[in-house]
Amino acid sequence: MEHYEWFVYGGFLLFHIGICFHILITKREQPGEALFWLLLVVLLPAVGIAAYLLFGIVRLDHAQKKVLLLQQNMKVDPFRYFGPAVAALQKALSSFQPPPEITENPHNFMFDRLFPDSAALAGNHLEMLRDGVTAYPRMLEDIRHARHCVRMQSYILMSDEVGRTFMEALEERARAGVEVKVLFDSLGSIRSYFSHYFRRLLHRRLANFQIRSFSPFHLITPWRFQLRNHRKLLLIDGRIAYSGGINISEENERTTRVPRNRHIHDLHCRITGPAVAELTKSFLQDWAYATRKEWLDGVGPHDFPLPENEGDAVVRILTSGPGGNYEGTRKLFFAAAMSARRSLWIMTPYFVPGPEFINMLCLTAARGVDVRIIVPANNDHFFVSWAAQNYYSTLLENGVKIYNKQGVFSHIKALLADGTWGFMGSSNCDSRSFRLNFELDFCFEQSPFPGVLRDQFLEELANSLPVTLEQERAKSFPRRLGENICALFTPIL
Repeated sequence: MEHYEWFVYGGFLLFHIGICFHILITKREQPGEALFWLLLVVLLPAVGIAAYLLFGIVRLDHAQKKVLLLQQNMKVDPFRYFGPAVAALQKALSSFQPPPEITENPHNFMFDRLFPDSAALAGNHLEMLRDGVTAYPRMLEDIRHARHCVRMQSYILMSDEVGRTFMEALEERARAGVEVKVLFDSLGSIRSYFSHYFRRLLHRRLANFQIRSFSPFHLITPWRFQLRNHRKLLLIDGRIAYSGGINISEENERTTRVPRNRHIHDLHCRITGPAVAELTKSFLQDWAYATRKEWLDGVGPHDFPLPENEGDAVVRILTSGPGGNYEGTRKLFFAAAMSARRSLWIMTPYFVPGPEFINMLCLTAARGVDVRIIVPANNDHFFVSWAAQNYYSTLLENGVKIYNKQGVFSHIKALLADGTWGFMGSSNCDSRSFRLNFELDFCFEQSPFPGVLRDQFLEELANSLPVTLEQERAKSFPRRLGENICALFTPIL
């Protein structure tokens, strides 16, 4: 063998060993994920190393430090980031504390300790919106009536007819003097990110209008897209907010332009009241992180008007992701399962939370709690659905009820506990939302809203088919093998 061949093989071997050490060091707290990558890299070196460089390196610690530093700076010097209006706001928010009968509930007692910087606030109004057919007209109407500022954030921001309608409405407001900021995720919006229309938007110099991508693609650091900003949020003049699961895409409108197999069923919420201020802080923190600025231009008193009492709902805004609320989504789901006394109903498009939460649901059902999980029968990612089904037998054997929602793909993300409180937002019940994604959810109780969501659950159940233990046990060996293989990928799905 020639010397250069020994050099090439030796270099590859050293690189191979280095990758294995990197896996062991950086994924020491996730043994399942570490074992998955080690097996892939050792058994299929070329494919495994390439996959690991693209999908396995997360740089979570790096992002964690950046976000924590930003959050600490915002606490120490809030004027620098939010402007002087934030002082009067903080004082005003203290008058919206919920009554003792709410704060002393077991789940709130737990949330106060798990999320000390996310206070529950009374005086909010929540309006449920179904699908883009209902949500988009309301959102566009409020945008067109904006007088001071609009902030929009979406995981998926398409350049289709719906996306262009929103961009045109935002640009019109910017020309009218309204200060507009738009934030989108580069991976979630990949189909539009490289389009001519989007490149023109990103390079346009329009007064009062700024648009930025979160974790933009870079050839030198291709793994940056692993930390995805999955939040969906629209803010109007600091007084109106929209949040939930709906992205900006014509697939949510169910138009004839889109094939039926790509239609999406989803829920969103229009929020008014003091909780809007906490949503504004979440957006501005993401904006500061994405733009890498130590101050925020274009932020003024109109982002933080003094809150008014708008209704009876008690709302707690919960962010999750690298930083102070790392694994906040995971804590939220576990806390709900632990504190539910009568019922725990979950709707999620992707159900791959890992064995720990599977065991928690089994224990919750063993306490006599009515645990129900609604997942789409027609999933847009079949391998995620198959990975979830690997756990169905265990869940069903322990009294958990599972339902397949029929019809178009259901993208709803919601949880209802005891029929009296719950949460909605961007979080899926999966490992990625638990550990990696930047997520945004809102907890709610009081007011008619829990009843509205309960009715929605019942409607979803009426259009669902129950999964039975007999069906699971009757599956063929090739199908079970396929589900087992897909389940191996649970740590990275």
